[in-house]
Amino acid sequence: MPELEYLAQCESVTIVPLHRMDRLELVRGTVGPFRPPQKTEVPLWLAIMLKRTNRCRIVAPEWLKYEHLRDLCRREEQPDALFTKLPFHYLEIAHILLTHAEDDIVESQGIRRLLQDLRESRQSKALRGVELLNPLQLQMDNLSAAEINEIRPLFKHTFDMLRQLEKLASTTEQSQQQSQFADQSYSELDDAIGSSYPI
Repeated sequence: MPELEYLAQCESVTIVPLHRMDRLELVRGTVGPFRPPQKTEVPLWLAIMLKRTNRCRIVAPEWLKYEHLRDLCRREEQPDALFTKLPFHYLEIAHILLTHAEDDIVESQGIRRLLQDLRESRQSKALRGVELLNPLQLQMDNLSAAEINEIRPLFKHTFDMLRQLEKLASTTEQSQQQSQFADQSYSELDDAIGSSYPI
């Protein structure tokens, strides 16, 4: 989603500048100075701008390396495994980097496949979590922004249905209690009448 990619562009990434540049004053602070081959942290949007003008090389984050993603996929596929911790915008960051800086990422095609596998594993796990919903609490730690956004409509619908079921259960319980009270009252009345007028 474009909105999520926009938000993800504020995340920091590491670059290796290819040219000397002075400090840059940004709204969120100062970055630089840029001195090759010294690595520097910059917002993702700036890294992409510098990359497009051949002023830097982007260093892939540790979590976006092939071996690390392969290990994450294995952990996600284990039964009863919790969601592994990843950056909140990992899908958006990966998409942006693989689109604009694919030449800086080693084994980019393998990484694309692993990201797809990881996403599918986490999606199925999230949907299994929805099946275990209760009206008081839902615990799914370490979901990313895109994963939350994908299941949000389903949660709304599910929680609406849970609320309706709760109301129905409450109404049914009240009518059962009233019926039991009426049966008990009639029984007490019969006992009282029977003891007053023995046959």
